[in-house]
Amino acid sequence: MRRVIVAGVVVIGAVVAVVATRPHHRRPTAVEPVRVQVVGRQVDVPPGTTFGSIAERFRIRPRTAPLLAVNGRVLRAHAYSSPLRLNGRPASPSRRLRSGDRITAPPARPQREPLERIVVPVPDGLPPSPEYTLARAAATAVVVRGRLSHQIVNTTLHAAGAAPPSVPSVALTFDDGPWPTATARILAILQHYDVPATFFAIGYLAAAYPNLIRAELAAGMEVGNHTYNHPQVPPFNDLPARLQDDQIELAAEDLRAAGVDPHLFRPPEGSFSPSVAAAAARARERVVLWSVDPADWQRSITATTIVRSVLAAVRPGSIVLLHDGGGDRSATIAALPAIIQGIRRRGLTLVTVDGL
Repeated sequence: MRRVIVAGVVVIGAVVAVVATRPHHRRPTAVEPVRVQVVGRQVDVPPGTTFGSIAERFRIRPRTAPLLAVNGRVLRAHAYSSPLRLNGRPASPSRRLRSGDRITAPPARPQREPLERIVVPVPDGLPPSPEYTLARAAATAVVVRGRLSHQIVNTTLHAAGAAPPSVPSVALTFDDGPWPTATARILAILQHYDVPATFFAIGYLAAAYPNLIRAELAAGMEVGNHTYNHPQVPPFNDLPARLQDDQIELAAEDLRAAGVDPHLFRPPEGSFSPSVAAAAARARERVVLWSVDPADWQRSITATTIVRSVLAAVRPGSIVLLHDGGGDRSATIAALPAIIQGIRRRGLTLVTVDGL
């Protein structure tokens, strides 16, 4: 018995010794999350979260902004984006977030296309292609236009030698028709004031409203080609030559069906390049652009603004761009009488593009 008791004491002692020598395991302390503000809301993220991982973690898409043409229309919808900012500033993607940090997504800013300046010779005695003014004396036309859209901002004429004789005429031109709610009203105003004008018609609209084309012809107006369906994206000058040819020819077929043999061509939004001139030449049509653009197509524009813009820019030989189609043309209609009267008060005659 004594041996058994001693052995038991030894075993108990050994167990106590083993337990005493084991390391003591404490319950782990909870790690506090990092509280940050992400695009206006407070969130908790694990320690070590980086700035660069926030967009994916919270599915944040950067705000985008468009690239605009010189006339304000969208060329590329999502051309520019604005990266996330940390505490109002750019930051490295590897930067670890700290409590109180603020992540924002500032808006991107739309940007307009750059401008380019081109010089176009105006031959003596012959209308050029493209034609920016009615001038027929040797000169150069200096054109400022959008570098991507080739839309015209302004045109100025410079004499090649001695000052060319003044052209005491102005041509009013109307694009994007025939339009069922506007063309007839514009035509009535022109007839009331005995004003000839030039209409650049869209092919599929000419096919839909041939009676309006015939009314223009009967009133002594000139009708030109403005492509079949007015393609805008990409700009007309960027289309393959085959598509440029198709647009011009299909519109010409619709115009011929309405009684017009077109020999004038205006590309959509003035989008011009040597390839456009070549396409028009293949169709035996001459490119006609403009020198005065009051941007009457804008939705918020008023008749007063249109009148002021035209009369401030019009000069002898000016070709004025207006619209009889493409939307609500009530401001243009309201402005037209004052434009006609203002031009005539300057001693200028209103003619068609080919009316000299």
